Amino acid sequence: MGLFKTPFFNKSPFKQAGKGCAKPEGDGCIRKGSQGYYILNNKKGGIWRDGFSSRAEAQKQIEALHANK
Repeated sequence: MGLFKTPFFNKSPFKQAGKGCAKPEGDGCIRKGSQGYYILNNKKGGIWRDGFSSRAEAQKQIEALHANK
């Protein structure tokens, strides 16, 4: 059984971070890290995409995702 299939990992706050972050109030799912900005996964938790140089660049990625749905 690998690390990612263990019950501990599935309940880990690292995996759950980001769940439910898309709320009208607050800063949404975009966070600033040491390597730039990243987007949290609102449904599954964890990081969805990273490596953005600005908050605006990350926001454009989210808008593009919603435009294609």
